[in-house]
Amino acid sequence: MSQYIHHVPGRIRIRSRAFQCYGERADAAQDRLLAMDGVRSVEIKPRAASLIIQYDPEHVSRAALFATLEELGCMAPVRRDNAHVRQMGETFGKALVGAAMQKAVEQSARTLVGALV
Repeated sequence: MSQYIHHVPGRIRIRSRAFQCYGERADAAQDRLLAMDGVRSVEIKPRAASLIIQYDPEHVSRAALFATLEELGCMAPVRRDNAHVRQMGETFGKALVGAAMQKAVEQSARTLVGALV
């Protein structure tokens, strides 16, 4: 399931093909979110599979907003582990070391050829 979340403190936009806030569920989600302390506005766009929440980060956390949306069935659970970040870091590190080794071997070969000529 594809899900796009854009977040800056005070504003969250969620787009998902699995977005399921339509009709009564959308109204209930909007009412529940607006009832939360710190939520300024909620804009649900079912046709665009999009939801925009304007909020005060001093009064409500992003995690609380996501938990509410998950509970209401408006979005899939957000990945909370960092295993994928660690794996990306390891992959990037290996690629970086590999590139550095490749450059070192190329430079050594040039130096050797230069010394022989």
